Amino acid sequence: MAGTHITIAAADGGRFDSYVASPESRKGAGVIIVSTISGVDSDMIYYADALAAEGFVTSAPDMFWRDADPGPLVWNEDGRKRAFARNDRYDLELGMKDLADVIADLKKDPRCNGKVAVMGFCFGGPFAVLAAARYGTDAGISFHGSHVEKHLDELDKVRCPLSFHYGDRDQVAPMAAIERIQAAFTRLPDAKVYVYPGAGHGFMTMTPGRGYMESAAHPAWARSLEVLKKLQI
Repeated sequence: MAGTHITIAAADGGRFDSYVASPESRKGAGVIIVSTISGVDSDMIYYADALAAEGFVTSAPDMFWRDADPGPLVWNEDGRKRAFARNDRYDLELGMKDLADVIADLKKDPRCNGKVAVMGFCFGGPFAVLAAARYGTDAGISFHGSHVEKHLDELDKVRCPLSFHYGDRDQVAPMAAIERIQAAFTRLPDAKVYVYPGAGHGFMTMTPGRGYMESAAHPAWARSLEVLKKLQI
């Protein structure tokens, strides 16, 4: 299911790109994909299209549009260096403002039923928590989300389901961090952390060299769809 690129107006000026994929024949809940540090690459587009095929209106914005090196980056030696460099430069609070603009844009889409979830991959993980806490989104999903443990102080404001997925061999989000997240999630009525044996960082990303692991990716995706499908009611 092919999507299209649109531009979204930022509240503080400027415009940025988002890849939008939509179901063909009916309204659906909205899902915002916040990408890895590589940006909206072929993996993120694959998942946006897959969500649209399941009936969700999906928007995958370029969260690095403010940087001097925006857009998707190829996962080779040069691309990795550039991706990590712009990650180090990233202003999270500005990024949250951009996410608010994406949420508003998606809710105005006539194909969206008014409910919106945030799905974060790696770098995008914290956005799933912060959007739920600050913007009242309807669900938060994260795959191998990095540095989520730094934002657990905002969990008390979360009022929606959270579904977070990690591998027990993740060097970016090690078990010590995952255990902190698990313990904090017990404060919420509907927040789950799944840990997949043998999976490392990037087990959902299919680009060669990024750590894809089918035995973790398939159940993580199925469990996430279970959460999202409740937003279709």
